[in-house]
Amino acid sequence: MDFFEAQAHAKKRTARLVVLFVFAVIGTVLASYFATVLILGQMHGHRRGYRYDPPPAVVVWDPQLFVGVAVGTLAVIGIASLVKWSQFSAGGSAVAEMVGGRRVDPRTTDLHERRLLNVVEEMAIASSVPTPAVYVLDDEPALNAFAAGLTSSDAVVTVTRGTLEKLSRDELQGVVAHEFSHILNGDMRLNVRLTAILFGILVLGLAGRGILYSLGRGRVRLGGGKKGGGGIAVILAAGLALLIIGYVGYFFGRLIQSAVSRQREFLADASAVQFTRNPGGISGALKKIGGYALGSQVNEGKAAQIGHFFFAQSFRSAFGGLWATHPPLEERIRAIEPQWDGKLFEPPEVVDVRHESFQTAGFAPPLGPNAPAGPGLAPSQAVPPLLPAPPIPFQAATAAANAGALTEGHFRQAQALLEKMPTALREAARDPARAPMVIYGLLLSDDPSLRDKQLALVQTHAGAAATTALATLGPALSQLAPDARLPLLQLALPALSHPAAPELDRFLTTLDELVHADGQVTPFEYALQKVLTRHLQLVRAPQVRVEFYSFQAVADDISVVLSTLARVGARDETQAAAACAAGAAQLKLIEARLTLLAPADCTLAHLDQTLDRLALASLPIKKRLLDAAAHVIGADGTITLEEGELFRALAAALDVPMPVLEAPPAAA
Repeated sequence: MDFFEAQAHAKKRTARLVVLFVFAVIGTVLASYFATVLILGQMHGHRRGYRYDPPPAVVVWDPQLFVGVAVGTLAVIGIASLVKWSQFSAGGSAVAEMVGGRRVDPRTTDLHERRLLNVVEEMAIASSVPTPAVYVLDDEPALNAFAAGLTSSDAVVTVTRGTLEKLSRDELQGVVAHEFSHILNGDMRLNVRLTAILFGILVLGLAGRGILYSLGRGRVRLGGGKKGGGGIAVILAAGLALLIIGYVGYFFGRLIQSAVSRQREFLADASAVQFTRNPGGISGALKKIGGYALGSQVNEGKAAQIGHFFFAQSFRSAFGGLWATHPPLEERIRAIEPQWDGKLFEPPEVVDVRHESFQTAGFAPPLGPNAPAGPGLAPSQAVPPLLPAPPIPFQAATAAANAGALTEGHFRQAQALLEKMPTALREAARDPARAPMVIYGLLLSDDPSLRDKQLALVQTHAGAAATTALATLGPALSQLAPDARLPLLQLALPALSHPAAPELDRFLTTLDELVHADGQVTPFEYALQKVLTRHLQLVRAPQVRVEFYSFQAVADDISVVLSTLARVGARDETQAAAACAAGAAQLKLIEARLTLLAPADCTLAHLDQTLDRLALASLPIKKRLLDAAAHVIGADGTITLEEGELFRALAAALDVPMPVLEAPPAAA
């Protein structure tokens, strides 16, 4: 399943869930109405004084009363759901912190935490999503993890202390790959919607419980005598009715939620195996969950609200497993290992989690049987450049199909790119204080006079300390391979995401002046700036709107994209026209309108405005556009580094994760 198919399925599942939850809400409204009718019937039985007459015949249907009850019930559910949604709209960090998560300091010296950061960075670069923030639940010794957020730009990956300490690197890799599947397949947003709607229904039950609790504590007082006793009876009946209605609605809502969640877990397991090509990693983690006494149970009370977020069942399922958010461990293991002998992990009497090799601690991810084992090898010597200056073979169909996907090749490429990055740059990219300096350093020119001008700009906006920091990063920046520049930006995105507004404005102003210091913008400079600003936009406002559903409405914009890419990679006008035509041929509905534009009409400035509009297009338009763009680039059968960077910028602007390009197979 490709990225666009997964997103389309997520929307269909959301639509089906909305229908099911609409029925649940309708049932809640009807139950509230009939409960109100019965309570009012009892109240009418009371007369003035102390005389009590039997209640009159109950009027089953009262349209005016029904409208009032329906509006009140829907208002309570809607407001409560919106409140919960607003809590989660702050991003995945809000969810992680709600359950007691601690953000892992990128500068940590803890071996387990460094290993976790390495694994997450490998997955992020392989899939070309912004590197998620990483959290640890320090007080949870069980084995579990979850991903949360509304978009890939505000996503976080959270693991328990038990996961951090009890799993091997391969097993941890399997768990993280499982969570990245949820990020790429659109499951996180669906999970948030489920939680918000369920909370809205549950609020009715919580209100009823609060009323009954207040009565039990004697906090509700009415006048004495029979009249007061009758009032208490009515309040008691109302509280009991709300309690029953709310929890019955919640019961059926949880059934719907759990059924959907169980299906998604099988898909995420399969995706994790596809990502890592190592079934033993994720199955080993599942076997350890079954073998350890604590299993995957999370003790934090608020974790029950997000039980369907987790890697494994985080609470004891009630009602015979009907509320189970995850399939049984045995079924998940057997789906991965059909020949499994049924044996789970047997914990040793003493578990030593302190002794790990340099590689298993995460400082040097293994690259294969021929990878250098020693930690002292210089990064520039570890792996030859993946995207050298000369063009490399390129297949358009493969590139477009890779959107949002992860293969073993992508994963190994990501490991190779990380290995090529000097350690000083990786550490600086994780540090919020030094990450801006890394980005400034990527933009510094090789020309001495222009470089001096850029350094003066940095000193003017960021101070002398910034230029000093840039000087210390200079040797490492000189060793950075060209194809590792955008992946290094990915590592820095979490550190760049949450500065105070004045600091962010100053950073973006400095960045823009560095880009335009020589009066022109290169494809790399444009790609870096576009990827960064788009990420920051999604962090601040993770809601993604769709305004364009017709290819005709964005035909002129698509023409700008194809023409810009054609002119970047072409040697002459004839080659540019042929490349543009190759892309236009993939869009038959508007092919006649897609002609090669004059150079003045398809500059990078025009492209920037165009991509802002195309970001509001529907997924089918984005998919076909990326396919057409890939055919423009691949018209000559090759791709240059500049073309690859613009293609990554295009994908980022459209909110489509585009993995690193796989290296062509070696000649026999």
